[in-house]
Amino acid sequence: MGKSLHINTGNAMLLNENSEMLSVYDSVNINAGTMVVSRKVYEKLTGMGVSLNSGNMNIIDVTGKLTELAGNTTITASMSYKDCFLVCDGNIIVEDAKGLDGVTGLYAKRLFHAESVDLGGIMGVGAMARTVYPDNAKLHIGNMTIDGTSRIILNGNTLYWVHGAVKALDGVALEEMRLKGTTFHCESLIIRIGLFEKYSALFTADRFTFIPDDHNVVDDITLDSATALLHGEKLFVLGDLMVPYDQEQYLKGLSSLIINGTVTMPITAVAEFKAIGKANDYEVYEGILMPVNGFQTLGHEQCQTAIERGIKYTLKINGALYFMSDVTAQDMDAIAAVHCNGLIGAPDRARGMLDGKVKNVNGIILDIDAMIKKFYGDDFALGDNPIGMIQKLISQIQGGGDGSTINSGSFKL
Repeated sequence: MGKSLHINTGNAMLLNENSEMLSVYDSVNINAGTMVVSRKVYEKLTGMGVSLNSGNMNIIDVTGKLTELAGNTTITASMSYKDCFLVCDGNIIVEDAKGLDGVTGLYAKRLFHAESVDLGGIMGVGAMARTVYPDNAKLHIGNMTIDGTSRIILNGNTLYWVHGAVKALDGVALEEMRLKGTTFHCESLIIRIGLFEKYSALFTADRFTFIPDDHNVVDDITLDSATALLHGEKLFVLGDLMVPYDQEQYLKGLSSLIINGTVTMPITAVAEFKAIGKANDYEVYEGILMPVNGFQTLGHEQCQTAIERGIKYTLKINGALYFMSDVTAQDMDAIAAVHCNGLIGAPDRARGMLDGKVKNVNGIILDIDAMIKKFYGDDFALGDNPIGMIQKLISQIQGGGDGSTINSGSFKL
């Protein structure tokens, strides 16, 4: 088995032409949600047999000196990047196009500039995500809350162009904004119905979330015995609601629930929830929800205990789940459903029953113990740290050899 390298990342920037550093590995796999790669590096990596997998791959032609900019860099007239190709793993705000005179190209996740700023002729700009705002507006990147501090922070007689959401739930603050002549344009406006009826002239928005005046507002929340006591019996949830299997009785303490995101609840709670609430999306599970983020093991004894207690697990796997070698087909009676984004290891004798429980899979299901015997022989022992050894072996099995894995939010070459 050869030496392998696995890189799993949300965002990959592959721009360094010294990619020969990867040649020490027999196999290299780079998996990224978004990937930006220069054409030269792309051709070099694919020529080396590197596997590049991405849901959104951008191949850019880099000419001139490659220059990386920090996120939210503001380009001003005093800057000079002549003969440079600018790359930013984030946003670029162009205050004055003179700062881009002589650049050979430009790449950023998003470009912000006023209407009067002319970027014609700069390579790459046409295909880039852009936000163009009026010359008299003040740009604000990120969400904004209009509250008691707004009269101090925000200027009067100003249009704020908000790349994000504006939460406007404070009537006193909104009256101050009206008197000051402060207005807003935003991607999303979150506001009470009564306040919008009175202050709609202050806002333009791409999307609106209207909140009943008699509902209290919370972000993501997990239902428990204190929910109604802390927040009242009428709730508007801006994010998601989680209803644990042993807390569903506390729905009875609520008279109205509006979920702007997803409600996750046991199937036994559906009727109770529908009587008082609604949501944009629903995730219903059977038994006990067991989220697996990272690595988890399940053995025969744990499964048998669950069966004896009448418990069934719904498994949501984002990583790896290993059923120990002593697990049987009958043990799968402890499993209600499986949602897999990653890897499941289970002995062949349990696979028939397990496969019938799988609702969706983005990854692989295999018999790790059989793979271990294939690679290392029947006499191979897991040693004093079996869990750690299994984790290492899973990484090797995924790559077919002895190798390394890098998991990160972002990766730059």
